[in-house]
Amino acid sequence: MLNDKLKRLLPSAVILLALPGIGFASGNLSIDCESTVSVHCGNAPSAVFDKGNRLWTAFEQNQQVFVSYSDDYGATFSLPSAVNEKSEKVAHGGENRPKILVDSDGTLYVSWARIISSHHIGDIRFSRSTDGGRSFEPPRTINDDGLTSSHSFETLYQNQAGHLFLTWLDQRDHGKNEDYKGSAIFYAVSQDQGQTFSENFRAADHSCECCRIAVASYGSENIAIMSRQIFEESTRDHAITVLTPDGQVLETHRASEDQWQVEACPHHGPSMTQSNQSGEYHMSWFTASELHQGLYYGKFSFNSMKTDQLYRIDGNPGAGHPFLAMLQDTLYLVWKGFDGEQTTIQVIQSVDVGSSWSAPTVLMTTTEGSDHPLLVSHQNNLFLSWKSDEHGYVFQPITLGIGRVFSD
Repeated sequence: MLNDKLKRLLPSAVILLALPGIGFASGNLSIDCESTVSVHCGNAPSAVFDKGNRLWTAFEQNQQVFVSYSDDYGATFSLPSAVNEKSEKVAHGGENRPKILVDSDGTLYVSWARIISSHHIGDIRFSRSTDGGRSFEPPRTINDDGLTSSHSFETLYQNQAGHLFLTWLDQRDHGKNEDYKGSAIFYAVSQDQGQTFSENFRAADHSCECCRIAVASYGSENIAIMSRQIFEESTRDHAITVLTPDGQVLETHRASEDQWQVEACPHHGPSMTQSNQSGEYHMSWFTASELHQGLYYGKFSFNSMKTDQLYRIDGNPGAGHPFLAMLQDTLYLVWKGFDGEQTTIQVIQSVDVGSSWSAPTVLMTTTEGSDHPLLVSHQNNLFLSWKSDEHGYVFQPITLGIGRVFSD
């Protein structure tokens, strides 16, 4: 039923989406974004489906976080609702965007990083709606140290047991130790649908300061996180760590062995999704070491405690920000490329759990500014979620059933 409805609603593989009464001209936005609040005008949108097939988006515009929904797979959107009534400087970069989740009973959770001053000095913020997005509770600060330091690049994740995890990069230790390298990773957990959160738990030390954290389930109770870490003096590779809802770090392992020596944060966080095989995780990341350069895929096993099936996705300059998703038994990976003139969003797929990959397919192109690509899965379908200055917000089907990839 869903596939048939999508085919009727989406006559073309590349869809330019509009609000009711607002159209597009020659492939370019005709919305007056100076006076209109819209997902097409806002920054760094995130998207998720609820169990009733409603698509929810969260985005930043005019120093506020807004939420709007679509009941026709992105063809039209509701009028946005403000999450924070009072404006505050909301982080809205590709690596550091507002996040949105919807619980099984329809409770909406939204998180973001509030910037107080330069160098990501700020707090982790959270709000929720229990009335279908019509109103939101006053935002709360989740980091509990009370320090004027960097708390940013948060990730919001709910696992099978219903535990709501908020993880973030945290520099509260910099005021105590000037020699401390990078950031720590802290997290907090809610076990009552966001009414309250636990104390802040330390997950790791010496993480890269500006790279998003990837999160996936580990069993029904715990989560696994993948983060860019600082090894030795200046090696910035990746680690995978298992966390419990009561603050325990069960195990940590090296996830990439690129030996990238760099004294700066590359703003290229990893992506990770859980395999259908127990104890295995599909991962993708960016590196620019002498050993490896470009975007890579690998599969980590907690049984062997190592990453294998290493595959270079794209070694061209300008390739970055990969994002992985698994739909039944097929893996999909999208990324962003730039050749000096044009940005492309490309996708590859693997039907043998990462052992081999298809040739790339170009999904979208633009010569104007654009966000990082994300993937959103729903039932037997997978969608590209992407924002550009040229096209506005694009919510485009990549699959209509397993194995069918759309392109221009």
